[in-house]
Amino acid sequence: RFCNNDKTKYSRRMSALLEVEMMQKIGFIGLGIMGTPMARLLLKAGYQVNIYARTDVHVKPLAEEGGIARQTPKEIAEHSDVIITMLPDSRVVEEVMFGENGVYEGLDEGKIFMDMGSSDYANTQRISKKLEKKGVRMLDAPVTGGAKGAAEGTLTIMVGGNVDTLEQVRPILEVMGDKIIPVGPVGSGDIAKACNQMLFALNLSAASEVLALAVKAGLDPQVLMSVVNSGSGESFAGRVKMENFTFKRNFKPGFTTDLMAKDVDMALDMARSLQVPMKLGNLARENIRVAQNCGFGSDDCSSIVRVAEQESDVVIQPFADNDK
Repeated sequence: RFCNNDKTKYSRRMSALLEVEMMQKIGFIGLGIMGTPMARLLLKAGYQVNIYARTDVHVKPLAEEGGIARQTPKEIAEHSDVIITMLPDSRVVEEVMFGENGVYEGLDEGKIFMDMGSSDYANTQRISKKLEKKGVRMLDAPVTGGAKGAAEGTLTIMVGGNVDTLEQVRPILEVMGDKIIPVGPVGSGDIAKACNQMLFALNLSAASEVLALAVKAGLDPQVLMSVVNSGSGESFAGRVKMENFTFKRNFKPGFTTDLMAKDVDMALDMARSLQVPMKLGNLARENIRVAQNCGFGSDDCSSIVRVAEQESDVVIQPFADNDK
């Protein structure tokens, strides 16, 4: 037997579970380096995935694997319970949402919109308020973990928005990531992502300079990183990027230098609007700009290390491989 409170709690749990069960139709817009493997995982998990990209070359592979190609963002919204965008920036999200045949035109009350790209938090909040008028809930859920994490379903996902809404889409998110972190109200995910990307850029720039110094002084860079990664200097930039990209001289993205520049610019814009000095952040941005000017923009962001190599006249490679 249930007391009244127990009945109420049970009823709410059952309603939440029912809503989760109903949300089997997913719309996915943005099939780039990250979006394609994320959508593929959702297909493999048994969801109906409606897909849209501006070019057929991105749509065709997933359509052959069971994705349902739609002709416009509006059609994506009309045929989906949860609409996900994985787009480069807020400008593109705005265009896809409110442009001709945009997502907004196809939305109905009760649907959920999730922006999983890197967007400006203030713009996300404005979009959310517009969607509320239609009875549509929004989450901003940017990710970190790169193309490898997207392919393996091991992304870290920072979710801004209503906690109950998050619980409704948690099964969907858990297909794509192994860490789902609620970070606050709508827009908070974008804030967390911008801060994370700035710190990553700083770590990558610092690791590049330190490795150049070590090689110039006669120390094997791989030996140095084995020491650093066991101590207080450890970071993802040194542990993953140097080992998997720099030491192997493989600069295929990954996460491109141009995308890192875009994310760092977003963090700096946020800092300026809030009057927060970013002395080191501006130095990291200048380092990225040099890498872009050297032609490394479409390569993995670990290409920043090649700037340090050129400036120091060294090659950052294990000594056994470069005959040092």
